Amino acid sequence: MSVMKTVLFVPGFREDQQTRDYKTTITAIEKKGYKVVFVPIQWKRTTIQDWVEELEKVYSKYDSMQTILAGFSYGAMTAFVAATHKNPSELWLFSLSPYFAEDLKSKNMKPIWLKQIGKRRVAAFSGLNFSLLSRSISCKTLLFTGQREIDKWPIIGERHRGAQQLLKNNKSVIISGAGHDVADAKYIEAIIENL
Repeated sequence: MSVMKTVLFVPGFREDQQTRDYKTTITAIEKKGYKVVFVPIQWKRTTIQDWVEELEKVYSKYDSMQTILAGFSYGAMTAFVAATHKNPSELWLFSLSPYFAEDLKSKNMKPIWLKQIGKRRVAAFSGLNFSLLSRSISCKTLLFTGQREIDKWPIIGERHRGAQQLLKNNKSVIISGAGHDVADAKYIEAIIENL
């Protein structure tokens, strides 16, 4: 008899369970036979190191061989960085945010975005080299990104392609008609089809 795997799900920046319809996304994952634990993050006055620490406190209570780390947007960055410290069973990255050191230098990175997130967060992100970090990931990784978000923000497409090229054991899913919303019906349909 196989053990039900637990998915630790990290939301997007400044979000909690009420911000968007995470319940529908979580229910869809649970219907595929997983237990989902929503990991709340204290976003205010914190950087990615703090977010990873919060996730790791929850993660330490689980067997990594039976645990999947998942996240949306900044939550996907958080799950990715946590996975480099202790490889989970799988890693699911939903709309991985393009704020790694390489992304900050992209011609598609808008200065206003960096101003909005603040100097401390930018400094923290600048220390995250995706190319180097990706070498520590050996688990199966699912990369989901909406085509509409790629069209609207080309840097998201750059980050997706970069992750696809560098992560050893990955599956790329570009979701036609979906934007930057893991709760969108088309996004959820793609999740169900690919888990």
